[in-house]
Amino acid sequence: MNLKGGEIVEFKINNDIKRWRISKIDGNVVKIFTENREYMQMPYNEFMKLLENGNAKVEIPEIY
Repeated sequence: MNLKGGEIVEFKINNDIKRWRISKIDGNVVKIFTENREYMQMPYNEFMKLLENGNAKVEIPEIY
């Protein structure tokens, strides 16, 4: 998957859906802004595991 930043990710957390925006992929770190505009980081490998397990889904904006 080729992520550039700007994609929306839906995370399933405790039967709730959170929609966060990827800011940037920097090496092995995914940089994310939450819906409250809080900044977070996540290891790339852990992010990919969430996608593979179906606990996260990437929405690519139409501008791509």
